[in-house]
Amino acid sequence: MEEDLIVEGGDDYVAVTVGYTGWEDADGLLRLEEQYPIGGEIWRVHKGDPDPYPSNPHAHCIEGRFKGCKLHLGTRQLFTSSNKPLTRYLRRDQFDRLIVMLRKKFPEVELPLPV
Repeated sequence: MEEDLIVEGGDDYVAVTVGYTGWEDADGLLRLEEQYPIGGEIWRVHKGDPDPYPSNPHAHCIEGRFKGCKLHLGTRQLFTSSNKPLTRYLRRDQFDRLIVMLRKKFPEVELPLPV
């Protein structure tokens, strides 16, 4: 999609955006909130991240409203920087687009991760 963008990358990491991110709860219900960011989040994934939580690999939000949070690359669940699970899940279509971009960068990693 047009808003999908690889922002930066190196041999062992990539930072991507899927545009405005949509979140849902564990039952698949959309989470509607009063405030929305002007731009979408940017996620950085390190293939060899020394921190294996919440998944190995996982995505770090480096720009946007959830800056500092982590995303499990199997369950779609959002975690705090201290690995506390939140009741937010990246919307399935956005997660799928993220996985497509990550597979191009890291073809040797099985994505999405098994749960």
